Amino acid sequence: MSVRYRLIAVNELDAALVEAWRSIQRVEERFETPYFCPEFTQLVGSVRDDIRIVVIENGGRPAGFFPHQRASWGRGKPVGGPFSDYHGVIAASDTEWSVCDLMRAAKLSVWTFDHLVDASGKFAPYVTAHATSPQIDLSRGMEAYLHELGGPPSEFARKARKMAREVSALTFTLHEPAGIPMERLLEWKGDQYLRSGSPNAFGVRWTVELLRRVMELQTPEFAGVCSVLRAGDRVVAVHAGMRSRRVLHWWFPTYDQELARYSPGIILLMRIAEAVAPAGIRLLDLGKGDARYKTSLMTGAAELREGFVELPSLFRAARRLRRGAETLAAAGGLAATLRLPLRAIRRFERVRRFQ
Repeated sequence: MSVRYRLIAVNELDAALVEAWRSIQRVEERFETPYFCPEFTQLVGSVRDDIRIVVIENGGRPAGFFPHQRASWGRGKPVGGPFSDYHGVIAASDTEWSVCDLMRAAKLSVWTFDHLVDASGKFAPYVTAHATSPQIDLSRGMEAYLHELGGPPSEFARKARKMAREVSALTFTLHEPAGIPMERLLEWKGDQYLRSGSPNAFGVRWTVELLRRVMELQTPEFAGVCSVLRAGDRVVAVHAGMRSRRVLHWWFPTYDQELARYSPGIILLMRIAEAVAPAGIRLLDLGKGDARYKTSLMTGAAELREGFVELPSLFRAARRLRRGAETLAAAGGLAATLRLPLRAIRRFERVRRFQ
């Protein structure tokens, strides 16, 4: 079978290609997350000009898609950079393609990944670490989920009653895309990043605009979901996520720190699960990480891969020099003089992830 690769811009993704993309999602369960929907790539492409897609053709027909984000020197990363909790090549298991040919078609010298779905195993030589994304199975409904969990989480139910009694009655809205809740989310997330010493993900314009556009888009195939928990008129927790037809992804949760003792974020999560299960959402993905609330509420997990593909280039040589310097710095002695500049480089790169 003939294999051909075609590099296109986001605006060249026409109706026929979108339908081919969706047809893969419909038969390949691992691509059901909203991150693998064409809408997510299109939305990121609407706020950035560096998004490209490699279309893989088998026998003259589109059989796979590799959306990616590119930078100078042929450096590539997943669409949305650190905003991407799932990425990879969207193709049926029997599609013919190779990683090196794909990289050349994309004109990339390196592509880094940290949430890779690789059911085909083609990226196995490039994987440096493994991870999981905890999930909640809602396919049999909320009652079945709670039964599998061993009953409703009594601690959080008690805290919900306590907050209602001591603050005000609780109300829940599944989707409220604009206004005070979104402003609270951006404010509280900024405070959270400041407390942790992490770069502010919403400190650059494109990330805020992307979040707003995701929340505004509402279609059967893909939609933003901005959920709000209030105590009286007071916003106490907000979550901005997104869903495909059958998967909702837990993306940016936040809550009022003054009310942290009531666990408003977990209460909001349980309200969301109760609301979406009857609407056809079969899976609530909590995102990569081993936070205690995730491990206590999960029923399973998706396998993810971390690593990078690197073709011969000047950039590859520079990366090897840096890794050698890091090895020397770790050894101590005179090499310890390298630690300060390397630390500065790593700090700069954490910020650059959002550029």
